[in-house]
Amino acid sequence: MEVGGAFSAAVLKDVLSLKMGRSVASIVRSHVPEHRVSQMMDHFTQYVGSSPYASPAVLCSIAHMQTEEGIWYPIGGTRAVPEALSKLAGELGVDIRTGTDILRIETGGGSVSGVTTAGGETIACDAVVSNCDAVRTYRELLSGTPESTKFEKSNRYEAACSGVVLYLGLNRRYEQLLHHNFVFSKDPEEEFDYIYKKGQPAPDPTAYVCAPAISEPEVAPDGCESLYILVHTPYLRPGHDWKAMLPGYRDVILDKLERTAGMEGIRDAIVTENSLTPEGIHNRYRVLNGAIYGLASHGKFTGAFKPGNRRKDLHGLYLAGGAAHPGPGMPMVLMSGWIAADSLDQDVTNGKFA
Repeated sequence: MEVGGAFSAAVLKDVLSLKMGRSVASIVRSHVPEHRVSQMMDHFTQYVGSSPYASPAVLCSIAHMQTEEGIWYPIGGTRAVPEALSKLAGELGVDIRTGTDILRIETGGGSVSGVTTAGGETIACDAVVSNCDAVRTYRELLSGTPESTKFEKSNRYEAACSGVVLYLGLNRRYEQLLHHNFVFSKDPEEEFDYIYKKGQPAPDPTAYVCAPAISEPEVAPDGCESLYILVHTPYLRPGHDWKAMLPGYRDVILDKLERTAGMEGIRDAIVTENSLTPEGIHNRYRVLNGAIYGLASHGKFTGAFKPGNRRKDLHGLYLAGGAAHPGPGMPMVLMSGWIAADSLDQDVTNGKFA
């Protein structure tokens, strides 16, 4: 009884340490009264596309993990990670089909039976790992099935925020830039109110500016810079037309960088440019309403929980990606694929596909 009591006390202590029922912002501000420092600290919640005022306090751990464990940069950029995984998969005999759109997951008798491509081909299979958004997997790929209907009835998920990305090749460098830079809004409450409540782009947004040439000079010619600039926006709402909205919001972003980041003359320095908007994100990555980070982590008690990787309602279906456990962000998304694959391997080993 003493051992059990000690164990229960330890578990209770751990549960209490999660500060359930409190938000990230309230915890941060209870320890850090200086508003600029607290804004910097609770902005880590944006790594999962959510407002610190609505997210559970357990997500304060994001700041701890990054500051204690540091950040990894793959030489070759983010694309080097899937390229390495693709190379390994090829060496292991995996058949990779690029440019093949999946229109439907076929089912029968409560199990997965195959997938149908946009070209009309049906590929028989016992298991499917979907890295499409969890909601869109059920809503679109399983449309018309009992599992889809049941999922929609219990669907309480909210899309995370989206964003505008500017990819800029400059003919100069700004020496004040580090690899990772944040240019904060003046009023975070107003910014988050626009993004998460009003559903409109914030007039004074926070900008993340990545200058990877600092860590990998080969990404830009000598004396030049290759910038990745991300500004969070609402997920797609009715009436959002980003083809019409982008030029004006591009000016808002560039004005912000000139005004507050010391990046005067940035427009004249642009040699090459590309962009990505919520519409592009929605269509390219099959996420919910253009949400970069899958599903929002809102809710002060259970907001951090995401749909499980092994689906109990449909045998043979597994989920991966930012809208599945453990959540969004490159390390978490990679971990979701590992968990899904490990779950499938365990099920095969235990004879569940015999």
